[in-house]
Amino acid sequence: STSGNVLTSNGSTWASTALGAGSGAILRITRYTTAGSGTWTKPSDTVSVLIKTIAGGGGGSGSASSAQAGSGGSSGGYAEIYIATAASSYAYVVGAGGAAGTTGADGSAGGETTIAGISGGAGARGKYQGNVVPTTPSGGDINVTGSGGTGGTFGNATSTFPAGGCGGTSPMGGGGQGLGYGASGTAGGSGVFGSGGGGGGPNDGGARNGGAGGAGYIEIVEYS
Repeated sequence: STSGNVLTSNGSTWASTALGAGSGAILRITRYTTAGSGTWTKPSDTVSVLIKTIAGGGGGSGSASSAQAGSGGSSGGYAEIYIATAASSYAYVVGAGGAAGTTGADGSAGGETTIAGISGGAGARGKYQGNVVPTTPSGGDINVTGSGGTGGTFGNATSTFPAGGCGGTSPMGGGGQGLGYGASGTAGGSGVFGSGGGGGGPNDGGARNGGAGGAGYIEIVEYS
């Protein structure tokens, strides 16, 4: 089709947004899947682009003792923008996943993913005894705050065993699992971009580390 509509969400209402006159066939899709920076250069046959981004997920916190498990980090925010007439190039940054929290310590926040005026939505760190609110991205036609990780539970070695909180889910998959008593937290699985790391699960020997958050993601769909 040489023209068409894109459905965009506005709360619970769906609206149709017309694509630009230059939007034709999809030519190619470029994906950036590891943390880092660079520049995308527009090929000569590209007119319009649809850019989708996910920020880095937050790292899960470590457990503090044999009785208190760690919390999961949140996922990174999602944003997308349609540009009818693309610029000749766009500098980009793919946000890094937040580092795992060591024993009894918070994880680190995920890094912002930026391109073409889209900014951030970095995943919040997993915080011992609670969590923090992830940031909301801006600059996109659609800006969605990341999914929060769950808190770790209390317990003891003889009756109620504590469990680490799970990492927040990104649009591309689930967060790191918060493992139970006797295990460490785990990071988001391979290929799960922007998910939060799981919280550390303690054992009789004491505290355990959390899991790292997943790196962000950029996808650029090019139209003739």
